[in-house]
Amino acid sequence: MMTTLATGLTGDEITALKGYKDRGYPSITRKASAMLLINSGVDIVIVADFVDRKPSTINTWIREFNATRLASIFSFHIGNSNASKLTPQQRQHLEQVLSQPPSAQGIPGRFWTVPTIRDWMISHLDVDYASDTSIQMILKHAGCRFKLPGSVDKNRADQQLIDQRMEQIRHQIQQPLTEEDHMVFAADEVRLEHEAEIRKAWIHRDDPGTVQVDRVRQAQSYCGFLDHNTGKVDLFTMNWQNTENIIAVLRELTLRYPKKKFTIVWDNAKWHRAKALRELLGDGNEFAHIHLVWMPAYAPDKNPIEKVWNEAKNALANNQRLTFEQTTTAFETFITSSTFNYRL
Repeated sequence: MMTTLATGLTGDEITALKGYKDRGYPSITRKASAMLLINSGVDIVIVADFVDRKPSTINTWIREFNATRLASIFSFHIGNSNASKLTPQQRQHLEQVLSQPPSAQGIPGRFWTVPTIRDWMISHLDVDYASDTSIQMILKHAGCRFKLPGSVDKNRADQQLIDQRMEQIRHQIQQPLTEEDHMVFAADEVRLEHEAEIRKAWIHRDDPGTVQVDRVRQAQSYCGFLDHNTGKVDLFTMNWQNTENIIAVLRELTLRYPKKKFTIVWDNAKWHRAKALRELLGDGNEFAHIHLVWMPAYAPDKNPIEKVWNEAKNALANNQRLTFEQTTTAFETFITSSTFNYRL
């Protein structure tokens, strides 16, 4: 006896089934494909042959779909009434799977999610845990941590090329570091923003718990030069991060150390490579005493002064300041009064 779909697929169901069909799980792919073919009027015998199942199995799938619709594609234990638990062997296998990114299982993505793990367990182990907490516990036992992933620019070069470039930079600065009249800096700009926010605090029940704040958003740009020998930072304010201002900062740096030569390692920002700046470099020009070295592209984590900025911002984050002037003063004081151990 041939079973048919009680009602045709809706547009949303067709879209969902097409997505399930491409997930790469054999059982889910077969069921989703079968429902799409049946909905298109394909004979059940042809459908059975296409998904490598008996016509009677296709009839069962159709009856299940008529009863629970899309839930039948994934849930082998409807309502979790017959859900089984992972055996020790299955748990060990699952932990091995979770030790690798989903892509190792043919699933797009670098990180596991609770829905993705549930789908994998259903399709591979015939086990359905309805509780998210249970799956979260499995993740913890497998050595996973719930945290914000770090991010890198999609244009970042291969790590091996970045490491090679950093070795070249370290080689370039070896000789200048030994010369008394030479200073080696890791440099970069930073933008400090301020908008007073009310954060949680321990407040006595009789205290109304209000505080006056300035809601005006303000910002200040800086350029910093981390001395590779001393760990001190020369900090300069900038109206904006552009070529004109970076040239003005280099002139100020020269005035601070009038008899010194500089090797400055920084990133590939357009104002670091601008024609107006390059024309000032080289013998006979204003910045003949300055040698510029560029970091690998899209690798700010390799510049040690980035760690200085992070440390300073973290120090400020735990203290609410009501005015922008207080924020900038605290930032500048922290940096100029500290010595940092970060190096190229």
